[in-house]
Amino acid sequence: MSFTGEYINLIDQKNRLSIPAKFRNSLSASNDKTFVLTKGFDKCLLLYPLDEWQIVEEQLSSLSSIKNKNRNFIRTITRHANYVRYDSQGRIAIPELLLNYANINREIMVIGVVKKIELWNQSTLNNYEKQKQFLSDEDFEGLADKINF
Repeated sequence: MSFTGEYINLIDQKNRLSIPAKFRNSLSASNDKTFVLTKGFDKCLLLYPLDEWQIVEEQLSSLSSIKNKNRNFIRTITRHANYVRYDSQGRIAIPELLLNYANINREIMVIGVVKKIELWNQSTLNNYEKQKQFLSDEDFEGLADKINF
C-alpha cells in the first residue's frame, strides 16, 4: 500500500470528499473502506488507513501516561481523530471542526504521502511551501542521501 500523487477535489454541500480512486484501490481489504481522519501538524488534515492508524495507536500507547508532556501529546493526536468509512461513491464526511482547522472551504488538495494522505487548502499549502523553513536545498540533499534516493 502506497499513496503518491496530488489531486484537486471539491467538498460537497454535506462536507463530503470523494477519495481519489487510485487511493481507494491502494487500500488493503483489511481496512474495510475505513480511514482515520485527524488534525495534521502543518494546518492540514491527515487521513490514515485503518491499519496504519493502529500502528500510530501502538506507538502512542508505548508512551508513559505519567509524564504530562506524553499525556498532552497523546491527547493532541487522538482528540480529533475520527473513523471515517467511504460510501459506495468513495466519499467520506469531514467534520466541520476539522475543515475549519485546515481552512478548507470548497476546493481541497489531496496529496499522497506514502503511508497516509494529506488534505490541504491550496493557498495554505502554497504559503507554507514559500516559508524559509520549508525545506532548504541542503536539507533536501541530506535527506535524499540518507535514504539513497
